[in-house]
Amino acid sequence: MGEQSAGLRLGRIDFLNVLPIYHALEAGMVENPFEIIAGDPARLNDLCAGAELDISPVSSIEYARRAELYQIVPEISISSAGEVKSVLLLSRMPVEGLTGKRVLLSSKSQTSVGLLKVLCMRYGVTPKFETGSCLECFVESERPDACLAIGDEALRLAASGLYPHVLDLGAAWLKWTGLPFVFAVWVVRRDVVRDKSAQLPRAIEALLSSKRWGLANISRICEVAAQTGLMQAREFEEYYRCLQYELNEPEKRGLELFYTSLVEAGELDRVAALDMYTPFA
Repeated sequence: MGEQSAGLRLGRIDFLNVLPIYHALEAGMVENPFEIIAGDPARLNDLCAGAELDISPVSSIEYARRAELYQIVPEISISSAGEVKSVLLLSRMPVEGLTGKRVLLSSKSQTSVGLLKVLCMRYGVTPKFETGSCLECFVESERPDACLAIGDEALRLAASGLYPHVLDLGAAWLKWTGLPFVFAVWVVRRDVVRDKSAQLPRAIEALLSSKRWGLANISRICEVAAQTGLMQAREFEEYYRCLQYELNEPEKRGLELFYTSLVEAGELDRVAALDMYTPFA
């Protein structure tokens, strides 16, 4: 009985970008000590903040806003050093012409919204932001001037051709800063570190082992992803080459610069320190 009796609750982003991390856990290639709960990034942020998850990916801006609740799991993130392909501003005009224009923001990701606002500050433009569903806007008679699409819907909408200008936010960040951009980090709640410390090393090692298996077997991951019908396996190979799943010093520097930029843009009150989880600390 005791703390060993129940599996830790692990959040899973309900997008294909995490398939390389979770497939081995869910398919039995590595031992799975978790109860896995899926949702879009915004939902996982809420579940983790509400103590309904023990370990979860959260938007990197969510960590900054509630750093007092979390420690960061080492060696894992969703990042890019250039194109990310699934965080896109789709627009009728170049981004430099968006002042006063209607820009629809995805309700599913806080980090991507924060990044777009930071980039708009950099470009010197002040759009009129609204929040809603990008997929729904594509069937409306009056589409917005631009929309921010993320995840699987960005992969779908980029191929639609309805918007002539596509700005990949990962590529725009790298061009500006020279650093990777971290879209999501995995966190463990501080109360879990306190109350379930004996479970955590094994559980985190299972998560990292699953990631290592996925990256070592990326062709198999692409075949599984292609079964969704969203893209062909060779297209997923190109997509996954754009994504990075590490959290090394360049990613940490990019994350710190993002937090500093969010404070400058009025989206954060303070720059959060990166407090990394270490067993038995």
